[in-house]
Amino acid sequence: MISKPPGWPLITAFSLAALVCLWWASGPSLYVELFLWAFIAGGLLYLLWIMRAIPALIADVNAVSAHLLRWLMPWIIAGSTVAAITADVPFLVRFTLSHSALTDHAQTVARSGTYSHECRLVGLYPVCWSEATPGGGARFSVDDWLVRTSAGFVWSPAGQMPEDDVERLDPIVGPWHAWSGWDEW
Repeated sequence: MISKPPGWPLITAFSLAALVCLWWASGPSLYVELFLWAFIAGGLLYLLWIMRAIPALIADVNAVSAHLLRWLMPWIIAGSTVAAITADVPFLVRFTLSHSALTDHAQTVARSGTYSHECRLVGLYPVCWSEATPGGGARFSVDDWLVRTSAGFVWSPAGQMPEDDVERLDPIVGPWHAWSGWDEW
């Protein structure tokens, strides 16, 4: 039957593509890869959806309307993902869940007064270099899955910010700031 609604494999593919977008949106800055992934993966999935929807609508509009929720599920997933990213929900949730671990790590780095290239998981963030900053603070990078970037966090209880290769500093909460620099593309 041509008018069969989108199956679970297609809806699962939309869900997995959305989860990748949400994960990348939870980093300290929005990655270019997020937009490339959303455009390519989303475009291909919607092309598949259209290739199923048009023949189904032509063959039997009533069958499509009987399963309207399943036919609209990819649009609901995409709309919810865009709304969550626009409201910065993925970042706020991941940062909040990692806040205490990030604070402990920042205090340790600030006390040490040194620079480290050791990679470790701090809360939900993979951190691959850390450095003490003037004024008793710390700065570290976040290297997310499939993304190596010049972005991370600055913890500065004294309010003194690094001035070297930081292009952008965005306040988060209290002494916390998200930083981003040149990705060296």
